[in-house]
Amino acid sequence: MKINKKYTTIVFGFLMGGFTSCIISAVLTLANSGTEDFLVHWIKEWMIALSLAVPIATFIPPIIKRGIARITEDF
Repeated sequence: MKINKKYTTIVFGFLMGGFTSCIISAVLTLANSGTEDFLVHWIKEWMIALSLAVPIATFIPPIIKRGIARITEDF
């Protein structure tokens, strides 16, 4: 199954936000809660992080790219 190229930004945002929030929330949950009830705490924290990370990873990169294009020049 292929996804239409017009959805590239959304797919990128979901995957980048999903993987990033998964890894960071797991590390922080383990560091703060230890192994006791790790899975319960981690899933809760991941859902919170995911709800922030996906929109950020979707909407911020185009803004950053435009800003970089304005301050850089081709040689």
